[in-house]
Formats: sequence, C-alpha cells, structure tokens
Amino acid sequence: MSRTRWLLPFLACTRALYGQDQSDLPRLKARADSLAREWRRANAVANAIDSLERTRALAGRDTIRVGALTIVTNPSPLPLREAAGRAWPVIDSVYGDDARQLAHRPYAIVAVDPDTTVERPPRHSGIEVPWDQGVASLTQLLLSSVPVAPADTALQSWLGGPLRPLADPDAQWARVYIELVTAPSHASRRCLIGDIGGCRDALDLAEHGDALLRWYPSPPERQAVVLKSSAYFDRGAQLATLQTCAHGSDSACTRLLRSLPPGGLPRPLTYDARATLIHVALQRGGRAAYHRLVTSAGLSIADRLALTGPVTVDSLLSLWRARILAARPAPGALPPLGIWIALGWAALFAACGLWSSRWRGN
Repeated sequence: MSRTRWLLPFLACTRALYGQDQSDLPRLKARADSLAREWRRANAVANAIDSLERTRALAGRDTIRVGALTIVTNPSPLPLREAAGRAWPVIDSVYGDDARQLAHRPYAIVAVDPDTTVERPPRHSGIEVPWDQGVASLTQLLLSSVPVAPADTALQSWLGGPLRPLADPDAQWARVYIELVTAPSHASRRCLIGDIGGCRDALDLAEHGDALLRWYPSPPERQAVVLKSSAYFDRGAQLATLQTCAHGSDSACTRLLRSLPPGGLPRPLTYDARATLIHVALQRGGRAAYHRLVTSAGLSIADRLALTGPVTVDSLLSLWRARILAARPAPGALPPLGIWIALGWAALFAACGLWSSRWRGN
C-alpha cells in the first residue's frame, strides 16, 4: 500500500487553507483532520504489512554468527559455520574495527540442489550455492564477497577492483614474484633488484611524469606491450600502424600506446601486486588501519598508504618487496616460459646498459 496516496491530498488540503475565505476555514479544517486520521490508519496498515513481509522473508531461515560475520541462509547440509569460522579471522585482520559492520550487513546465501535438473524456487536476493560444496570452497566464497561498504572510486580504480582479503595469500604472493620477474617493464625489474623508486613506478604510485616512459622506457618494452594488446589495435585505421610497430617502428608503437584512453595503458603489475601492498599496510597499521585508508579519500594513493601504515610509503614498499622475495616459488614451480622471458629481459636490459655506457663514453 502506498503511504503517499494519503499524504499528498492531506498536504494539498492544508496548503489550501491559506488561499480560502475565512468562512471556509472550519470546513477545511475538518477535512484536514479527516485526512490526517486516514493517513495515520494507512501508515499503521503499511507498517503492519512491512512487518509481515519481513517475518515471512525470514521464516524458515537459519542465522549463523561467528564474530561479527553474519550469514542468513535456508536450512541445508552446507558447512557454513565451519567456513565462517575460517573466514572470520582473515576478515577481521583486514577490516579491523570496521569489520563490526558485518553484524548489520549479513551474507544472504541460498543453498540449492546441485542437481541442475531440479527446478529451483524463485528468489529475490542472495548468493545461490549448491549444497554439496565443501568448507574450503565456501571459505573462498565468504572471503571474495565480504559485504562491507565499498571503498571510494579512486582507491578501487588504482587497485583494479574492490578491496578484499587475500583468499589464497601464498599463491598470490608467489604470482607477484613471477610478475616482477617476467613483466616487460624496466620499472618492475628495478623494483626486483632493490630500487624502491622502481617499485613506486611499477605500482603506479608516482605522482608526476609520463607513465609510458616510466613504465616502458625502451623501444622493445613498448613493442612488447603493443603486441600483447594487439587484439585492441587490430582493426580499422590502426591496423597499418600495428603492422609497422610489429616490424620494429618505435614511433608506431608509441603512437598506438598514446592513442589509448586515459587509464587504458596496461600497467606493469596486476591487481595482486597492489592488493598485497595494501595488505602489508593494513597488517602494519593495526585495527584502525582500514578505517584510516577508506576515510582518507582525496589524498594521493601513496599518502593514503603511508597514513594506513602508518609509516613512509618507501618503508611499506621495502616490507612488500621483502615478502615477495620470501615467496619466490621453488625452481620447479616456475613456468618454463617464464624462465625464458626472465632471461630474455635480463639480457635486453644488460645490452641496453652497455649501449648506454658506451654512448656516454663517447
């Protein structure tokens, strides 16, 4: 029932009191009082209907609470309590004091028959999960869909997605190591050998300068980035330029990369690299760290990370780099292609260094 259906005539009537002759006031006042009574009755009925709908929606539901983590679900064999027990310490370590909001922002999980031939009842909200899922997969689900209020656009844009707990931290740290080794970027290579300025560049924390030249200063790097993104350029008027770039024209490669829209230049490192850096800051900063991070919108990302720490951003980068080196995969775990890519880039940068030294000597 619409509450405004009664409110609007009431407001119109009371407003009309000011435009009528004084002799009409008693009649209009009586009419206004009548509408006010109808409004109160309609409001009471609407409240009763809302209450009944909430009760019906929650009927037959289970509520699971572990810490502030709250799950509303239908009865099923899903081991949600065990998964919540694993997920909550991780969530609490990331969001700190702000994790308390989960007490009022529950997960809504709808357990369904894994047999896809069985017709499923209609639902209005919630995450559908087959009820044969195990604890590990449910834990991953809870960590990847934490129902906290989203961070601001600037932070998510820099990060490359929403901020979530590390669902598989060992694997993510190892992937970042492989990225640093294999990325076609001089910035990532500088970071790997200990140049913190290179880490700033590779993670897009530098506030000044040309990103293209900071990330990909050499012609081979620019060509590698273009060819890796060739599907984007392989059409229309850019096709001829792409072919020229593929044949070694650095001006063509540069022209293609500069034609990308703002924010479209591929960054040297992926979401995992930036997410692990944020988690270093959150772990270093204590229970109020996440709150400082999300309430500092307007500052640069580097300043926000330093405030989250709270240490200098270079200190955070040093800690982050040390964690990456410690997560180096065993030699057998590195993909063969990755090893050859790493050796190729090492040879390229060595050659560039020798060429640069000879040029300066002349």
